[in-house]
Amino acid sequence: MIKKSKWDLIISSKRDWFNLDLRNIWRYRDLILFFIKRDLSTEYKQTVLGVMYHVLNPIMSTIIKVIIFGKIAKLSTDGIPQFLFYLSGGIFWSYFSRCLSIGKSVFLSNRDLYSQVYIPKLAVPIANNISEFIKLTMQIVLFIIFFMYYQQSGVALKPSLGLIFIVPLLFFQCSLIGLGFGLFLSSFTIRYRDLNFLGGYINSLWMYCSPVVYPLSVIPDKWHHILSFNPLVGVIELSRHLIFGASSFQIEQLINGLITTTIFMGIGLLSYNRVEKTFLDTV
Repeated sequence: MIKKSKWDLIISSKRDWFNLDLRNIWRYRDLILFFIKRDLSTEYKQTVLGVMYHVLNPIMSTIIKVIIFGKIAKLSTDGIPQFLFYLSGGIFWSYFSRCLSIGKSVFLSNRDLYSQVYIPKLAVPIANNISEFIKLTMQIVLFIIFFMYYQQSGVALKPSLGLIFIVPLLFFQCSLIGLGFGLFLSSFTIRYRDLNFLGGYINSLWMYCSPVVYPLSVIPDKWHHILSFNPLVGVIELSRHLIFGASSFQIEQLINGLITTTIFMGIGLLSYNRVEKTFLDTV
């Protein structure tokens, strides 16, 4: 009697909308680690500044924001030192923006890889998001140094003990909403290339709808409920509440932001799963 062979992996083009192939992502975790190492090693090859870029870039960006929004526009920072205020918002925004960019360009940036060999295609953006967070740790260390400096200078800052556990979850939420919305955009731009220009406008609009360069307290109360569905509002306001003890954070912002994150992550994954089977025919 001939025993039926049991296949470890079956590759098929017939998949329904909700078959996200998550099991294979875990099976290919070694490949994800390889992609992370590759991203980190190639990031600094043939560069002058190397890792110092991730230190100098947020400092220069924050100084520009202090001059434009703090000194010229004279926007309030709710009593938080201007440099720390803009640096804290910029760290969360830069990570979200990078995750959004990764999701939006995942098909076009990796079409050569996808056309050569089978891999769970979600493994690439997941690895990219993780490597971006590793790079982000340099900015977090930089922020801690400046935070301690202001504290030693006598500035009244009231950090909460909960920030050690909650802030990493806030970064994780930034990763999810950025990746989810980016995958949603990529499912359209892969077929209609002229829609790529929308990414820049959406990115700019999203930043100014988020309390990155201003506190939520300067926005009239009647708009707070609408803005609470922007996940970055809850993320940034809660982080400032935990770090500085001063913000306009309300639990409604966190709940509504999580709802929006879940919706866009679901839509992004479903649209990605639908397009990834045939995208090589259109790129």
